[in-house]
Amino acid sequence: MFSHLISMLIYSSDRTHILNQMSRHHIAQRVASVSRLLNKIPAADRAFIATSLSEPSFRIILTTASMLTYSDTTAQTLEIKRFLTEKFKPDTIGPVFIQINNGRTTNDTLHTGAAATLKVESSPHQIVKITVQLRDKQWLNIASSIPESPPFWSQRAIFSISLMGLLIVILTVWVVRRLTTPLREFVHAAERLGKDVHAPSLPVKGVVELQQATQAFNKMQGRLQRFIDNRTHMLAAISHDLRTPITLLRLRSEFIEEEEERKKSIATLDEMENMIASTLQLARENSRTEPNKTVDISALLESICLDLDDRGLITERKLPDRLLYKCRSTSMKRAFSNIIENAFKYAGNARLQMTQKKTAIEVVIEDDGPGIPATKLQEVFSPFYRLEPSRNQQTGGSGLGLSISQSIIHAHGGEITLSNLRPKGLRAHITLPR
Repeated sequence: MFSHLISMLIYSSDRTHILNQMSRHHIAQRVASVSRLLNKIPAADRAFIATSLSEPSFRIILTTASMLTYSDTTAQTLEIKRFLTEKFKPDTIGPVFIQINNGRTTNDTLHTGAAATLKVESSPHQIVKITVQLRDKQWLNIASSIPESPPFWSQRAIFSISLMGLLIVILTVWVVRRLTTPLREFVHAAERLGKDVHAPSLPVKGVVELQQATQAFNKMQGRLQRFIDNRTHMLAAISHDLRTPITLLRLRSEFIEEEEERKKSIATLDEMENMIASTLQLARENSRTEPNKTVDISALLESICLDLDDRGLITERKLPDRLLYKCRSTSMKRAFSNIIENAFKYAGNARLQMTQKKTAIEVVIEDDGPGIPATKLQEVFSPFYRLEPSRNQQTGGSGLGLSISQSIIHAHGGEITLSNLRPKGLRAHITLPR
């Protein structure tokens, strides 16, 4: 639009200049024609011819003395004088005086005292006054209005600019949408891939560059799928194969005569089995293909709290009456259960609050426990990481609960962050995009 406006201004400037130049040349041409005509006829007939050629906007008078005694030195007068000089031979014209009145009056008068007056209707034009000496020393005096070019900002010009501007905007919007639509598809595909690595591939279409980008994106998605599937299968295979030697070790432990040593061995094997079960659960979670469905997430959280209430773990909660959300309900229930149960395990209490935002659902889970060192707030999400290093299942679990919860929340496009409360306590802040 800016380029279009600048072009129109340049065009208008050139157009105005050319029209004004043509007007000045036209007047000079008329003056030259009248001078030639009057030079060729007898002096007695000139007055009649001059009167016949006069018009309201082009007045002619013959005098014995020049009505002008000097010429203006503006570019306009110099241009008219140069044009007149080119039209006459040096010996057919005498002195020439030219003046231009830029005033805006009802009429303009060319006069010398009371001997002669030459009045021309001038509004709203400029007036050019020209005095030319003929061959017999008689003076030809002409006063003419110079028509000005119409203003550029007329209704017609504004309508034309507006129409062309509208067409430019429509064309630009259409072109930009054609260029950005593939980018929006890439954004949606990337978001979908972050939630589900097994999402459908992008269709290959469009220009060559777009097809190449789409093919590269689909190849990347395929490599991610193979990587996750291979890791999941490897974890599942290792976990499955470890069950047999653990079972054999458990049978051999039963034959240990010293009772205390036998209990320690069996406890170690139980811990190994729990770790293997947790590993299988994590592997299954990563490869889960549970379909998304719309559920009342408020009721889902309420059911978790009711189950804990039945176990004597009273949960304070502030939930909306009904809030629909599309998710993998079984996985989402496991994620929230792990976090809430961790609060009871380390603090003995839990407070749950869910709020509905314009673009997200926020869930806050707080407790009054000792919290987590600031340097460990991110590390606790690592698989098998435990703040309690004894590896005792009764005090620290397997170290996979938070990792599984984070994996589920990330799979839904959400985020989970931990922060310490003052003077004590821990807050888990979960954001799920709507």
